Amino acid sequence: MSARTSGASVRVATWSDAEPLAAMLARAFNDDPLTSHLIPDEASRATALPRMFKVLFKLGLPYHACYVTNGYEAATLWRPPNGWHVTLWQYIANAPELLGIFGAGVFNVMSTMDHVEKVHPQKPHWYLQTIGTDPAMQGKGYGSLIMRDQLARADAVRLPCYLESSKDTNIPIYKSFGFEVTGEIRIPGGPTLWPMWRKAPEH
Repeated sequence: MSARTSGASVRVATWSDAEPLAAMLARAFNDDPLTSHLIPDEASRATALPRMFKVLFKLGLPYHACYVTNGYEAATLWRPPNGWHVTLWQYIANAPELLGIFGAGVFNVMSTMDHVEKVHPQKPHWYLQTIGTDPAMQGKGYGSLIMRDQLARADAVRLPCYLESSKDTNIPIYKSFGFEVTGEIRIPGGPTLWPMWRKAPEH
C-alpha cells in the first residue's frame, strides 16, 4: 500500500454499493474502445454506461467477488472458476434492461460478447471481468491496491487469472501484475482486445 492509499481499504461490494460503483465505472470507461463500440453515441454513453455496469454488477453479485475501495476510488468485478459465462437465461432475464440501455444495438452487444467468449480459456481460473479507477483518482495506487487484493486470494489457492485488455496502453500495467498476452481478439467492425493470462504460483 502506497502512502497515497494508506487510509484505503478494499471490501466486498454489496447491492447498496450498486449506484456509486456503477457511476464510477462509467466514468472510468467513458472513452474505452470496447464500451465506445457497444455504445457509439457519446451523448447516450453518459446515461447508458452506469446502467450497463449496474447490470454487470448485479450478474456478478451472487459470486461475492465484486470489490470496491472504501471511497469508491476503484472497483473490480471478478468471476470465480467456471462462473465466467453469461448464460442465455441471464440475457433473457435482463432483456428489458438491456434493451433499454442498448436499444437495437443489443444484438451487436450479444454478438461481440459471443466473439469474446469463444476464445475464453476453459481451464478453471479467476476472471477479471472489469477493473476501473475513477479518473480523478488514477495514478494514486488505488487500482494496484484493489488488483492485488484478489490476486492474493487466487494465489492462496493456486489458481490462474484471466482478463481482456481493451487498451494496448494498459498491457504493461497488467504485465506488472504477472499477466501475459496470449493473443488478440479482433471484434468485427470494432476494436482489438488482448487476452491476458496469469499463471498460478507453483509453490
